[in-house]
Amino acid sequence: MQGKQFESLKRFAQEYMRQYDEVYVTKYMERYCQKEIAAVLKQADLLLKQVFVFEDKWDMEPCSIPYALDPMVWDCSPNGDPEWIYMLNRHEYLHKLLLAYNFTKDIIYIEKLKWYLKHWISTNPIVSKGTETTRTIDTGIRCMNWQFLLIQMIGRELMDEDEAGVVLDSMSQQFHYMRNSYIEKYTLSNWGVLQTTAICQGYLWFKEYLPDNGMEQWAFNELEHQTQLQVLDDGSHWEQSIMYHIEVLLAFMKLFSNLEEGDWLLTVINSMSRYVLYSSAPDHCQIAQCDSDVTDVRDVLIKAAVFTGDGRYKYAGYHTMDLDSAWLLGQKGIRRYNELNAVKPQCRSFNGADSGNIYFRSGWEEDSHFTYLKCGALGSSHGHVDLTHISLYYKGKSFLIDSGRYSYREEEPLRVLLKSAQAHNVCVVDEEFPGKPISSWKYESFAQSMKNYYREEGPVHYGEMTCYGALSTGDQCMILRKVIAVDCGIWLIVNDICCTGVHKVKEYYHLDPSVRAVLSDLGGAGRQWELKNGNVKMNLWGSHSFQSYPCLISSRYNQLSDSTHLVRESGFTNRHTDWTCLSGSGVSLTDAVVFQTGNLKPADQETVTAKEFTLSEQESWILLIWNRETSSGGKLYYCQDTPIYGKAAAIHRKEGKSTLYRLRI
Repeated sequence: MQGKQFESLKRFAQEYMRQYDEVYVTKYMERYCQKEIAAVLKQADLLLKQVFVFEDKWDMEPCSIPYALDPMVWDCSPNGDPEWIYMLNRHEYLHKLLLAYNFTKDIIYIEKLKWYLKHWISTNPIVSKGTETTRTIDTGIRCMNWQFLLIQMIGRELMDEDEAGVVLDSMSQQFHYMRNSYIEKYTLSNWGVLQTTAICQGYLWFKEYLPDNGMEQWAFNELEHQTQLQVLDDGSHWEQSIMYHIEVLLAFMKLFSNLEEGDWLLTVINSMSRYVLYSSAPDHCQIAQCDSDVTDVRDVLIKAAVFTGDGRYKYAGYHTMDLDSAWLLGQKGIRRYNELNAVKPQCRSFNGADSGNIYFRSGWEEDSHFTYLKCGALGSSHGHVDLTHISLYYKGKSFLIDSGRYSYREEEPLRVLLKSAQAHNVCVVDEEFPGKPISSWKYESFAQSMKNYYREEGPVHYGEMTCYGALSTGDQCMILRKVIAVDCGIWLIVNDICCTGVHKVKEYYHLDPSVRAVLSDLGGAGRQWELKNGNVKMNLWGSHSFQSYPCLISSRYNQLSDSTHLVRESGFTNRHTDWTCLSGSGVSLTDAVVFQTGNLKPADQETVTAKEFTLSEQESWILLIWNRETSSGGKLYYCQDTPIYGKAAAIHRKEGKSTLYRLRI
């Protein structure tokens, strides 16, 4: 590295740090982020001893068990999981050493940080084929982390010319390696985004020390192609995992924070952030959708608020900026967030027409109800056999959940089980679902999903999800699930299954580990269970009896919790219709009688499922779902003197007044 080049880079880094204002940022964090600082200092002290714990919020494959590496070896997994090696070589944890120096001014943290950089470079030669320590995805993440550390340390005169030269020379080699190893499928993969964003960022700051061979233009062009293909029109990431959606979004945000022009990227960031806003539960967490952990998303929404100026993201974020966001965005970002007014979102529901994901809630308060419906394409290998799945929160508490992912290891039997239908809240026919995982990343088959239907009328929500495919016997099976939910906290779920011949169907509902299920004798229209999460109670009824069984739940990678799932089984020939109802405690359930005009005999349950939820002597809701087309007789129906034409409806009766909500024609 020539002296003049370094002096130019040094001036650039110093100007960056002047605008960044580490003194202001550090004081802000010391005032508002004390708990986070304590965690950073604890981990930084472990890193001084070469002890590694991967438990940051957005670690893709976390491991909370500390492991020491002495001597330092970069390609050894102490727990047998190769993902541990990948986490080790991404170098995201090195930021903690620089942060620890920020708070203590102890140079030992900087010395250890530079030791890690030098040791990795000296022991991991960049070869064309790649190794366990230099997979292309990890190389992209590592280079992005190095760049932020370099600009900070050079700008503060914590790294001299020779030290910076070694790191920049290695990064240049890694850029060559990523470009030469780039394959077509990366254009449609989070792997590709994590490489191109790192290369684009590198050229913004260190262009004079990187290859002048067209790589910069290639990376920006490829990044645009990636956003066009990977981010669907509804703002979701095509891979069908909210965790990897956020991983890609954060990569975009890191790059955009240093772009002088980038309206096209800001549009993508806003669209993906909007999806995160609506997909988060009342506890501010992303739910375990496909290969995802349960993780608080407020730091992501803080960054979205700063970039877009949209007060809805601040409403859903933390009141004050978190440490990670302050560390990335500097004093300008902190001031911008503080000046922004929080705005409560007007809309409470989101119908992801492209992804097949539907989210709706009773409100934006932490004690609101929240429902997630899933029936879309498989996405990438991070997808699960979860078509027609439902997750549910009541009064801010999680009740019905996805079982999670736990591990990516091929030899781990729970990996395939947790990807299977039996680990989700769906129906299976003859112990099968039209879709079968056969390894950590491969499928023997996957069902075809049809476009979902969603309608919202006032406080009532209605969704339909349909999938079909062949069982191992060759029998074609179609599963149609219909859901009505009312904002007061009642749900009607109807399953309509078609499969020629004689079969058995099982319906699964997996409970949050904090939920206790007790069989109740309160009666009503069907057998009832009482579900209790803390001091919040729910009732669950079914057209057939549910049985309780133990199961395992993984809300975070490498972690398991004991829980319960409720399962009911029934036989059918050719076609089967059943129902499940849920409500808060204190609500009673009865069958509602429905008449077809011109017929004195009530309509049967196969034709129309009609349930009345009585909230009090003065108020009730009747939810109605038609399961058969009316091909003969009158098309008009009556329920308690209310005329109805349609395939799904709700009647609200309060103090003698009835209001009809028509949800499906």
